[in-house]
Amino acid sequence: MSLKDIYLTKSSKNYAGLENNKNSRYEIIGVPFDSSTSYKPGTRFGPDAIRQAASGLESNSYFSDIYLEDIGIIDEGDVGIVIGDINETLNRITGVISDVIQENKIPIMIGGEHTITYGSMRAFKKQGITPCLIVIDAHYDLRDEYLGLKNGHASVMRRSLELLGGTKINYIGVRAYSKEEKNYALSKNNINTIKPSDIYKVGLINAINSVKKFLVDCKHIYLSIDMDGFDPSYAPGVGNPEPGGITNIEGLTIINQIVDERLVGADVVEVSPPYDQGGITSSLAAKLINEIIMKNYISLSKKNS
Repeated sequence: MSLKDIYLTKSSKNYAGLENNKNSRYEIIGVPFDSSTSYKPGTRFGPDAIRQAASGLESNSYFSDIYLEDIGIIDEGDVGIVIGDINETLNRITGVISDVIQENKIPIMIGGEHTITYGSMRAFKKQGITPCLIVIDAHYDLRDEYLGLKNGHASVMRRSLELLGGTKINYIGVRAYSKEEKNYALSKNNINTIKPSDIYKVGLINAINSVKKFLVDCKHIYLSIDMDGFDPSYAPGVGNPEPGGITNIEGLTIINQIVDERLVGADVVEVSPPYDQGGITSSLAAKLINEIIMKNYISLSKKNS
């Protein structure tokens, strides 16, 4: 019996209303966890809201003539979290994602708070994979600790970088941070930051090209999207909203330009349905997931042709 069999519970509705395709490379895994949330709780409702939103979207790619149902997904359901126990929940995430990696599948986690990314990073490390990170986020999440927690949403990238031994991380959308985080980021040559103001100054394509250049020597890439990276006008339903973020078109274009055959996993986190307006945050999250899957599929197909 695998850890997936032990820790996963089937959801009431499959992602995008699609039946599971056992031949698909893409495994959807929900993590309804928000125990370290410090401002607006509710991201535990994110996985179901994103699944529901995906069912209401057309399945075509925004950029290419391809449809999600032609690729297929496997919705594995949700990790059985332990309320109030961050470490045990992370252990379960690590076990489940390790199983997915061993199956040569690509895990797509839907949260849930950003802390869950660390569980995924531990799984990749356990399987001998050290990915570079692309992180769309309003915040660095580089605090050593926050509110007494070493493992929490405000320190998830600090822990991940320590775990992965100085792997490269490229932030997109960062615009809110403490002095500690700013100084830490500036002191590391493996951290690159594209702020929304940078996109405004140099243009989106030039900003994307700088990300590509920074990550050109990376063998594996993991994409983590905190929905507060987007401006609250596009994604109001998040735990820590910050004005001045990227737009939905910018986010979709970033995915289309950056995701390639090197992608080994991804997550979309911090959707908080109680604070959403008309489900637009959940819908955007689902659209991002669809584009991640379809762009990676196209890239892998070109590589193998």
